[in-house]
Amino acid sequence: MATLTLEVFSRFQSATDANKLLYTPIADKLAYNHTRLYTVECEGDVEAARDYMRRVLVDPISQKVEEGGAPALSGELFCISYGIKKGALDLEKEAILTNYRGRSGMPFTITGLTITQNIYVFGTGDKAALAARFCNDVCNPAIHTWSVR
Repeated sequence: MATLTLEVFSRFQSATDANKLLYTPIADKLAYNHTRLYTVECEGDVEAARDYMRRVLVDPISQKVEEGGAPALSGELFCISYGIKKGALDLEKEAILTNYRGRSGMPFTITGLTITQNIYVFGTGDKAALAARFCNDVCNPAIHTWSVR
């Protein structure tokens, strides 16, 4: 079994005012950017699986992809990684898997797919307090799991 990681982000989107993520603004001058991290468990021809996932997930004109697990962005104060809890409906995941199941003769098998949203917050301040504030406003404990790094 092999694990592929693809962190997809816009070529054209730069960090923007992080107050857009909060219910009420804060005085700290923070910016944010976001990515989507796809973690794919597969068996069989790993290179074919990688090529398929890149074709399905990445628009080569407007997006970049970081593979191999290294963070796509750097210099952040913190990064919130959040995703849909197991058992909750994840429409994007279902669309990807439906596309995969609709194809025949694939030389690989997808055995697992996890989609994580990454929010990179840039600036200075009390990392722990700011991360807690952003998690509270961005993540819904009823449907999300999350971590901060």
